Amino acid sequence: MRSPVVSSRPRPRRCDDDHGLVVVIVAACMAALVFVAALVVDLGGARQAKARDQNTADAIALAGAARIDPTGSSNEIACTAAWNYVLTNTGMTSSPAPSCSTFSGTCAADTERTTSVTQGDYTITFINPVVNTNAFFTDQPALPADGIPCERFGVRISHSWHYFLQSGATTLNTSALAHFAHSPGDVNAPLVVMDPHACEALVLNGNSHVTMTSATGTPGYIAIDSDGANCTTGNKVVVDATGTSQITAGGIAMWALAVGNTAKAYDPSDVGPTAAIYPAPVASSAPVGRTGMTYAYDCVPANGCPGSGPSKIATLVAADGGTGVPSGFTRWSSVYPCSFSSDTAIPAGNWYVDCAGGVSTSAKLTFKGGNIVADGPFTLTGSGALRTNCNVGAPADACPSSQSAPTTLYLRHGGFNKSGSASMTLNQTFVYLAEGGIDFSGNGSLTWTAPNDPADTFNNLLVWIANSSPLKFTGNTATTVEGIFYAPDSAATISGSSGAAGIGAQIFVKTATMSGDLTLSPRIDRVLKLGGASSSLLR
Repeated sequence: MRSPVVSSRPRPRRCDDDHGLVVVIVAACMAALVFVAALVVDLGGARQAKARDQNTADAIALAGAARIDPTGSSNEIACTAAWNYVLTNTGMTSSPAPSCSTFSGTCAADTERTTSVTQGDYTITFINPVVNTNAFFTDQPALPADGIPCERFGVRISHSWHYFLQSGATTLNTSALAHFAHSPGDVNAPLVVMDPHACEALVLNGNSHVTMTSATGTPGYIAIDSDGANCTTGNKVVVDATGTSQITAGGIAMWALAVGNTAKAYDPSDVGPTAAIYPAPVASSAPVGRTGMTYAYDCVPANGCPGSGPSKIATLVAADGGTGVPSGFTRWSSVYPCSFSSDTAIPAGNWYVDCAGGVSTSAKLTFKGGNIVADGPFTLTGSGALRTNCNVGAPADACPSSQSAPTTLYLRHGGFNKSGSASMTLNQTFVYLAEGGIDFSGNGSLTWTAPNDPADTFNNLLVWIANSSPLKFTGNTATTVEGIFYAPDSAATISGSSGAAGIGAQIFVKTATMSGDLTLSPRIDRVLKLGGASSSLLR
């Protein structure tokens, strides 16, 4: 029997002998898929977390910028407002808190102030002012529309974000920059008292009754910027000094209440329908300050204002300030004296009144039209009268009811003085007082209207007092005034009777003392509306 033959060829491997390799490949693929999935989940989670942080930073910056003090004073309130937003809308607690006192004191535009707080995985930093060289402006330089450094509020958030499916964490950095935005308001405020720290900023004397309204009868408001810091002896920001005086308004807004100086604001016993102050004052959302008026008449592009500049006021000062005869003006002394005792009508034209001691008149002095630059004051006594923009045929004629163009009266030295039965009629006339003030007393009539042409540079503006000389209205029985008095460094004294029509002016002053039966009732189309400031994001 033959022996079996054994083949020397290897036996083919069965398919199921590869199962080990497949398991390895599948495991590797599964690990890769898990890694990719973890990466996608973590990256997506980080992206969503950063988006939430960005939304939070934006909202915090807006909250802080909305409470920026436009006067350039302390921005501690802005920091507090930003932190309050954090407490209300995030999981952070009240302690530890940022040191908002860092932002107290006058803002220096070139010196940034910062404060930070860390809780858990978050560090939040507040910045004010925000200078033009800050990293916020790395990709795009600061523009005029970005406003000035002191009106910017920056926020940075650093978030240590922990991965969901991986070990470790990454740092998410977000930032936001907002600024205090100027915009038209809708609040009619006949009286704005601007001293930032005064005690007795508004004083009511005797049996005075002062009413704030508008020419249409709608309520008028009072804004008082003082924080009460100078009230150290028990006195108040608003004082009922003596008698049974009363001030009535649609509302009285006080910055002292917003910063917590309630005890220094007013005496609660003075508040009520039959008491000195009515209604009860409320906290201002921000000081009015100089910003609104500056933005309207004295703003430059570097401060975020529209136009190419220079400002309207700066242009006027450059043209009419200084010494000598301004371009396009006729020298007064070559034609007229500096004192008048008989009625005189001055032909229309631009006049340089080179009377260093001023012009005085006990008669009727009428400027038919054009602009006036004067080296000295105007003083009216006896039955004298001053009339501007009054195109009459004869000196004794009444002024026409309309004017062809506004008049600008620039006083380089001295101011306006009126006493006795002297009267004054300034038709569509804007007055700039470089050094002097206003003292209107006696029983003579006062008629003064601001330029009433939207195309005019100084539309609605009666006077701009660029110094600290006082503003006095006393004793006038017949008063017709329309427009804006702007005297931010002047103490105002307003007394007597304003007449049935009331004083139709909006008055911006440092402090005010009022007595008599007064009504401030400006035309709502001839005032600077307040309350329009807001905040907007920049970066």
